[in-house]
Amino acid sequence: MTLLVIAPDADETAARFAAFATAQGHPAVVAHGFGRVAVSVRVTRERTYRARLTVDGAEVAGILNRGTGGWSEEPDPDRAFAAAETYAAFWSAVALWPGPVVNRPSEHGFFGRLDPLELAGTGAVEPPRTVILNDGSAPGREVYRIPEWTVVDPAAPRSRFDVVQIGDPGRARRFLVAGAEVFEVGDASGRLDAETADRVAPIVAWLRGRGAVFADFRVELDAGVPRLADVSSWPGHHLFPDREDRVYAALLTGLAS
Repeated sequence: MTLLVIAPDADETAARFAAFATAQGHPAVVAHGFGRVAVSVRVTRERTYRARLTVDGAEVAGILNRGTGGWSEEPDPDRAFAAAETYAAFWSAVALWPGPVVNRPSEHGFFGRLDPLELAGTGAVEPPRTVILNDGSAPGREVYRIPEWTVVDPAAPRSRFDVVQIGDPGRARRFLVAGAEVFEVGDASGRLDAETADRVAPIVAWLRGRGAVFADFRVELDAGVPRLADVSSWPGHHLFPDREDRVYAALLTGLAS
């Protein structure tokens, strides 16, 4: 049976994982549209459902979800409509499919809603220190533009109402969740000591509870309560060049078990 990696053509991390899985005896196909891939969802008035995904007519064994790409940026209206329908079909099918999924869609979105403020509301972490610009200047390099909440290039001019995170890059640490494993980015061993594992455990549990089992997050651990700065469902292979096989093996274990 084949693994399906839902990802745009330009997603090198998806391609590298697929190559790793295939080399380990688990054929994997990267796709973000129909053709080789077919999906069907059947829902009854009794609230039962059946979702099915196939690649070249064969049942899919597991799915790694990296998204279908920037369908909303398609300038042609007809192609934009077709891309949006494809996106919706994948969303419903993968959300309801009973097999193993890395980063399963849900009612909160094609990717789980990963807002640090949500976890901060439970008291498990502190929210990032932020300031909304009034005069176009503030200390800090992590800049977000509202209402889109998109990341702004630190070198780009800032405007009023941009949100700036004020943090100490020297104290921030980044971690990677890959299946049942957790790695510290940039650490020589990659393994967490018992104290660090205990400190980040609430964040890891929150991510897994949202279905985000391939994600990275940045946190400051010096304070009494961890301060969670940001979370991403799209970790790239550049974060783990020295343990790439270990990360992919952890993902594969969850998909092929």
